[in-house]
Amino acid sequence: MKIFIIAGEDSGDKLGSAIIDGLRNALEISPTFVGIGGSGMQSRGMNSIFPLSELSVMGFLEIASQYKNLKKRLNQTVSSILDEKPDILLTIDAPEFCFRVAKRVKYLDKNIPIAHYVAPTVWAWRPKRAKKISQFIDHVLALFPFEPKYFHDVGLSCDFVGHPIVSEGKASDENVAELRKEFSLKDDPIVLCLPGSRKSEVDQLMPVFGQTLKKFSYILPETRFILPSTPDVYEYSKKYLRYMPNDIIFLTPEEVGIEKYLDFKKASFKVSDLALAASGTVSLELAANQTPMVIGYDLNSLSRRIISSLLRTDTVTLVNLITGNRNIPECIGSNLNVENLFLEMVRVYSNKQKQLSDFKLTMNLLGENEVYPNVKAANSLINFYNDFRRA
Repeated sequence: MKIFIIAGEDSGDKLGSAIIDGLRNALEISPTFVGIGGSGMQSRGMNSIFPLSELSVMGFLEIASQYKNLKKRLNQTVSSILDEKPDILLTIDAPEFCFRVAKRVKYLDKNIPIAHYVAPTVWAWRPKRAKKISQFIDHVLALFPFEPKYFHDVGLSCDFVGHPIVSEGKASDENVAELRKEFSLKDDPIVLCLPGSRKSEVDQLMPVFGQTLKKFSYILPETRFILPSTPDVYEYSKKYLRYMPNDIIFLTPEEVGIEKYLDFKKASFKVSDLALAASGTVSLELAANQTPMVIGYDLNSLSRRIISSLLRTDTVTLVNLITGNRNIPECIGSNLNVENLFLEMVRVYSNKQKQLSDFKLTMNLLGENEVYPNVKAANSLINFYNDFRRA
């Protein structure tokens, strides 16, 4: 079996790496993997036809500015798929790129079964997309239990396979102790700052997050702050450190090495009493570590106006969506400012119990203590492939 996988960013590379492991364990003869992926997928023997980083673009203006290169890579990807003639084409997230590829491949060769991992957010905006993608996607692997119905309603095969957060290991007590020793963290309050993993997010969020943390430090002077930056943007982030509290712990691979950085990042989630975070899957990582949070997010003004006009839900935070509650406060778009973030941080820090209850419910609904999501995803993909061949 040959499987062509497209991962559009680092989170997709993690999912791709996990499903490669799941498929190899589920099948007697290991498939051949080709496509586009990052270091995780490449470490499992897949040669990426070009660097994954070229697809990691967020926002309408940002995509427009990279249009020529994205179009070139799209044409290259479609040609490669048609040449390889894979038994399955698996696209992972990144719908702006992946759906364009899938649509063209389906038009040119209807015999290639196409599955998509990470259901598009039809529940949040552009609900008619479910019907549209059913014309070129044959099967969807969904991370959240409320998603399959939206695709079943338009006749598209979809399985809930669980979210990988439930199978990710948390920091060990040894890592926590080492982090505390390294940065002299005692019993003072610890606040985590998570302004995103894209340069556009850093631009939008680091200044306002930093000023908010400074204001919070006025009411709790003993607070320690940790900013675990990502390997891709930590150099870029340095220019915004002037907005941060002077004694913030700026955790980067440059400072401690990549292995210790990864251990310390996990440990920082576990020891923190509160987080100020960008919207995204990081909210689930915080929930898994029982870390109360306040969410902030914004885009450039044009992207903000477009998305605001399309949004069909009153929350963008996954914990809120999964539980049906609204206990995670959000300061989004025009509501993102220092005063709003500060007031929400004080409120959450003073009363954490509702969030802590929601975190337990979230992990339960996502399949904690059940079969690992990558195993469910691999089995779903195999069953889909067998059904497609029989059809």
